[in-house]
Amino acid sequence: MANIFIDYFVSIGNQVAAAIISPANKQYLVPCHGPQRSFVLHEATSEEVKIIIDNLLVSKSVRMNDIPIHILKICKHISSPFLAQLFNRCVKSGIYPECLKCAQVIPVHKGGQKNHYKNYRPVSLLSPFNKIFEKLIYTRLYSYIEQNKMLSDSQYGFRSGLSTSMAIYNILEKS
Repeated sequence: MANIFIDYFVSIGNQVAAAIISPANKQYLVPCHGPQRSFVLHEATSEEVKIIIDNLLVSKSVRMNDIPIHILKICKHISSPFLAQLFNRCVKSGIYPECLKCAQVIPVHKGGQKNHYKNYRPVSLLSPFNKIFEKLIYTRLYSYIEQNKMLSDSQYGFRSGLSTSMAIYNILEKS
């Protein structure tokens, strides 16, 4: 059964890619008329890492053999300086630890018959350390995008304080 899931999950990406129709000679790169400043990843601090650890959801699953999030929260005062230093070294060297590049993929039932493999979707479980690094990168990138007003006023989804329902409301108000 495990091999059936592996074969199916490995093939999904190719099937989706094959279904995408790309118009011929379409120009996807749009000239940027925005800010000329460079994006720089500033160093992480121990306090910043502690805040991120505090905001991790304990109920989320983690990979086998990883430190559980509730233990990481208990030890945050000890571990956060080391994690900040590790993040800063990764950024400076451009090298991300190999052990953090792996995910544990588990099948999650999405509906229908439970004995049919196509009724499952793959979910990747990441290390809590990956989640911390991801949040550090996200806050820096999002801050840069916001400060330089690089998102359209029409971009509602995935933005703090905005939602797709607000987009619908905006459309109805303008029509």
